[in-house]
Amino acid sequence: MALLVVTLTWGLVRLAPGSFYSAEKKLPAAVEANIKKKYGLDKPWYQQYGIMMGNILRGDFGDSLRYTGQSVNEIIWRHLPYSATIGILAYLLALIVGIAAGTFAALKQNSGFDYGSMSAALLGLSVPNFVLGPILVLIFSFWLYWFPPARWGGVASLVLPVVTLAAIYAAYIARLARAGMLEVLRSDYIRTARAKGLSETQVLWRHAIRGGLIPVISFTGPALAALLAGTAVFERVFAIPGLGSIFIQSVLNRDEPLILGIVAFLSILIMIFNLIVDISYGLLDPRIRYE
Repeated sequence: MALLVVTLTWGLVRLAPGSFYSAEKKLPAAVEANIKKKYGLDKPWYQQYGIMMGNILRGDFGDSLRYTGQSVNEIIWRHLPYSATIGILAYLLALIVGIAAGTFAALKQNSGFDYGSMSAALLGLSVPNFVLGPILVLIFSFWLYWFPPARWGGVASLVLPVVTLAAIYAAYIARLARAGMLEVLRSDYIRTARAKGLSETQVLWRHAIRGGLIPVISFTGPALAALLAGTAVFERVFAIPGLGSIFIQSVLNRDEPLILGIVAFLSILIMIFNLIVDISYGLLDPRIRYE
């Protein structure tokens, strides 16, 4: 799957108009020829594709065209910690808020809390992070002076980016948790547990919660991979030097090795997290283990 995504990306980059050498001031012909020879761009397209795939299979994405003397691997590992730190913190916050809100909304179905929390979740889904981010900066940085508006440094600088990024994921998780819990709470084995005299707390924690969180676990795989790889517009808003920001810059620069390296890295992350999700299904739901 990852190789297919990389192949499609490689083809789209080649089909797009312009190239790395397209600029207002054209490079001298000799210089352009030397650069093409160094990166193998003077060979036929099928040879270039074979070289590219061979490098990716070895885990070597080559050197960046824009950042002279720097390999794609070095650039990815240099910018990954910024995206990973904010992504993991944001998703942990989203899990805590989303699961709590969705679970209580399911337990209090058609109550004021249910309507209020799901309305808030719908609002969270409707407001993109590039709109929410500036609003939070305006309120908490320029009006209240509680947190720095941008840049990387210190715990205080993480608060606004983490909350901004967590908002939309918390909204998704809340709605998924509510739907999953409602389905499980109406199941026959939950009625049986109640008929045996178990309290609502025991029914929730021993039987319902694991099955009710299956939709959340399904959502976690690709969502966490995308968070770790960086969110481009979000990182631009807060001036964070993460993978998303460097990916946008690589597209603008037509830096083909860096584009393919980040795409391949994200595809591999998604595959790994989806594998973890598939394994966790059996731990959460005994029925899957028995099948």
